[in-house]
Amino acid sequence: MKTPLQAAGIVLLAGSLLLMAIPGLTTLSGAYGKAGSGITLPVTGDVLVGRAWQEGGRGTGSHDDWAGYMDLQMTLLLASQNLPNAVAALVSGDEIHLLAGYGMADMESQEEVDPAYHLFRTGSVAKIFTWTAIMQLYERGLLDLEEDIRNHLEPDFDFPVRFGGGDAAPITFEHLLTHTAGFEDVLEDLFTFEPQAPLGEYIRRHQPARIFPPGTVMAYSNYGTALAGYIVERIAGMPFDQYVADNIFVPLGMQHSTMEQPPPGALADRLVTPYRWVGDRFMSGRFEHMPSPAGGLSTSAADMARFLQANLGGGTLDREPAPEPILQKETMQQMHTPLFTHHPLLGGMAYGYKEFKANGYQVIFHGGSSSVFDAGFYLIPELDLGLFLAYSGGTYAGHGQVFRALLEHFFPEDDDGADPHVLADTLTPVSGAPVVGDLTGEYFQSRTIATGPDRLLNLIMGTLFVTPVDEQRFSVVILGEEFVYEELVPGIYRNTRKTGIYPFGPLRYLVAGRAPDGSMMLMTDGPLTYIRAPWYGGSVMALAIFAPMLLLAAGSLVFLLAAFVVRNVRGWTGAFDTDTGPDTSDNRSRPAAGYVWLSAHALVLLITVFLVMLYGQPHPVHLLPESSFTPRNWMDVLLDLLPFAVALLGLAVSWTAVRSWMRRDRGIFFRIHGTVYAVWSLALIWFFYYWGLLGF
Repeated sequence: MKTPLQAAGIVLLAGSLLLMAIPGLTTLSGAYGKAGSGITLPVTGDVLVGRAWQEGGRGTGSHDDWAGYMDLQMTLLLASQNLPNAVAALVSGDEIHLLAGYGMADMESQEEVDPAYHLFRTGSVAKIFTWTAIMQLYERGLLDLEEDIRNHLEPDFDFPVRFGGGDAAPITFEHLLTHTAGFEDVLEDLFTFEPQAPLGEYIRRHQPARIFPPGTVMAYSNYGTALAGYIVERIAGMPFDQYVADNIFVPLGMQHSTMEQPPPGALADRLVTPYRWVGDRFMSGRFEHMPSPAGGLSTSAADMARFLQANLGGGTLDREPAPEPILQKETMQQMHTPLFTHHPLLGGMAYGYKEFKANGYQVIFHGGSSSVFDAGFYLIPELDLGLFLAYSGGTYAGHGQVFRALLEHFFPEDDDGADPHVLADTLTPVSGAPVVGDLTGEYFQSRTIATGPDRLLNLIMGTLFVTPVDEQRFSVVILGEEFVYEELVPGIYRNTRKTGIYPFGPLRYLVAGRAPDGSMMLMTDGPLTYIRAPWYGGSVMALAIFAPMLLLAAGSLVFLLAAFVVRNVRGWTGAFDTDTGPDTSDNRSRPAAGYVWLSAHALVLLITVFLVMLYGQPHPVHLLPESSFTPRNWMDVLLDLLPFAVALLGLAVSWTAVRSWMRRDRGIFFRIHGTVYAVWSLALIWFFYYWGLLGF
């Protein structure tokens, strides 16, 4: 199997994708997030009436008001994004107030979605079941959250250390729970159309480098969650999927949920068909396999309503007879307690759950996405409120938009809406904070790829661009939108408007700091932060190298071909010829070595770009190259070798350019042109090396 970038080719994919990383141009997520023309799909499910939501509190509306408004927002979401199918659930600890299905489970049979019957994939929402399993083992005394995870792994299991500025301290379960283990991101085999290797084999095959000292930087990690699931297997002595079924699904009566992929037996018939609106019609997708602890869950809205209620009810359900709790009340409350944040103003991580404050309330949540499904799981414990929604064919931002619409409609007060000068009086400046002008630059997510050819994806994975506006304000471009932040006190900045695009929190504040290696770091909500790239390691430098190289290659091929034709047909001589010596027919017909190497380099480079563009076309439904999901083939091997060919030819071009000045055996135009071309070909070799495309 291969990673999405390896499937799309190699670094030369930058020819089409680098532009997306430049401020003001379409981002990858934005390009993939466009809705269709807008249609209204059938809605099923009844709104259940409940008691007043918060008697005597500042909130407005009753349970049925909330349920009705959520049903409306779901209908609007389906219409605005042309979603083919969706489900929603809204609960309190003892009642289900909304359980609704929308659209078609299958277009061919015209079967409508039943929220109690049909299953949806949930992507990373599966992680909260993995963390619940870890907390169960902790509760039973089978692990300690502060112990070295290697105590539960094979003796030879270790991870290469690639960071500076700290020691290689042990990774603990708390680090896994808060995504602070310091792992680089791993994308290979994250999504596959074929069944994945057993969990233990997957864990060993894809061991990431440690790029941050543990406990210092939040960097969201699918691998870290998969590793936690593998430890559950080893401690429990049974497959992870079976453990979750026996210890979470069965006690809660979640009869229509599974971590097995694809769902076994009769559950397979309940799985909705994923679709995406493409052009003027819905196109169906395929079943995606993911590492089970990180994204393997298939479930119904009715089952997730039970899990929401178990979270609100202290680990059990308010039923008669009450089922055995999946966690003790104290442990469930602990799971909802903040465990790590970069600053008190920022959202962070609880025990596996993400958390932030919105409109005065603590929100406990987790979102999830595959390449075609999206889901959101939200709790507001203070309001005894939980909601879940899932859909196919949309964007990761859809569930957050529905949740924020509910909050803004019923609880519109802004907890930090005070005058910024008043708010600033309550804050402590960050020690050693930079002035606003020093924040300028391009920032990469801490969820970054540090080794291998996938490093190029850092250029298009949610980069953040900072540009000063004046001495107190700066603009931030992220996920295709621009925001202006104002300095409250040195090192702490507030967004001047609200945003609904950020999947990890309200993006209300940024706090300046330093990464372990000393790089400038801007911290925000959720399990990642942003670290400034060096001037030579961002998209501007990449584009400055790659775009002129492509133009030089294409222009040189055209010119050399034209010159060759004119020279041999009309006998023309000029700047490309020798400075001395007779102009014989043999001289005119024999191409110089410089022509050969330069033409070969340009031709191989352009062929490589063409193959990458052809082979890397995104699947219309899954939005990644289809080859990303399939085993390696001869084309992948060829695309792996082509950078070496381009690099070797670049060295030959460079030597020819040097030799032409030493021997002065070619015309001045040839020497200048060859030298310029050689400089850019050497820059391209460095580009290949820096982004890991040469394998070293």
